[in-house]
Amino acid sequence: MKKGQMSIETIIIIILALLVLVIVAASFSGGMSALWKKIIGVSESTTQMNLQDATTKCGTYCTNTPVFCSTSFIVDGIPRRCQDIATCTPAVDCTKA
Repeated sequence: MKKGQMSIETIIIIILALLVLVIVAASFSGGMSALWKKIIGVSESTTQMNLQDATTKCGTYCTNTPVFCSTSFIVDGIPRRCQDIATCTPAVDCTKA
């Protein structure tokens, strides 16, 4: 190896170390919670509420199919979609939304 050259292994180790540093920094700054919410399918605007309030709120979205089908709440620590907790009359078909 010539003077001033780095091996591929050294470059890979540096890249992995930087990746670990970014992950650690994100976890301390709260960025990992937003990433985790995206992974489990809960939007950032999702709020924690009880089942009765979530059902009432979802019921108000029945006239707006895209909103009804895409909105979710955290109920008792579990992410739940409006289509799973509210029944609309007439029925809303989220498979077409």
